[in-house]
Amino acid sequence: MADDFGDDAGQQIFDWALRLGLEGYRRGGGPAGQRAVEEAIGRLEAALESARDAIGAQPEQPGGAPKEARADARFARLDMSEFAELEDGQRVISAVDAKLTANDIWHGMTEDGGTPWLVFKTADAPAVASAFDQLVSDTKAAASRAAERIRQEQERDDRSRGADRDREPLKERAERARRASEAQSHDTERDRAPEQDRVETRSK
Repeated sequence: MADDFGDDAGQQIFDWALRLGLEGYRRGGGPAGQRAVEEAIGRLEAALESARDAIGAQPEQPGGAPKEARADARFARLDMSEFAELEDGQRVISAVDAKLTANDIWHGMTEDGGTPWLVFKTADAPAVASAFDQLVSDTKAAASRAAERIRQEQERDDRSRGADRDREPLKERAERARRASEAQSHDTERDRAPEQDRVETRSK
């Protein structure tokens, strides 16, 4: 499946989006599943684009970089809090790690004061920004495939429910026929009993 996206990063994002979508689907049906995918992907895309822009920004600019991408001589670091705050955010951070690895970019994940950081070489900032841009594209593709998978899941469930409806009337009809037959037998027995009493009375 990684071949569908070119590397493991896209596959991990697809798996993440699909899991959230299926959870929404099971809670509220097809529309809820689609909304869950759209909302999750929307938040992820916003985080990726913000990170990409932060890496491309100059830390010395007034106001600083949107994601606090900080340069310190040879190394820079990027605040990954927005990713960690996503539902199952560690899976998304793992996808970022996989994308950078696939692009042969030296990097590391660390934590400082409870804040997760991505550390990379300052000289690699353009390549890191490009990797995040690739992740945006992967996310769009993953969203489309996850939505399609949920539609397929809904179609399978609809077919299964339709088959159940087709089978159920047969069962109901058989049960009604059985009950009707039993009721008729009981009625026949009740009608027969008084007749037998009358015959016996006349014979006496």
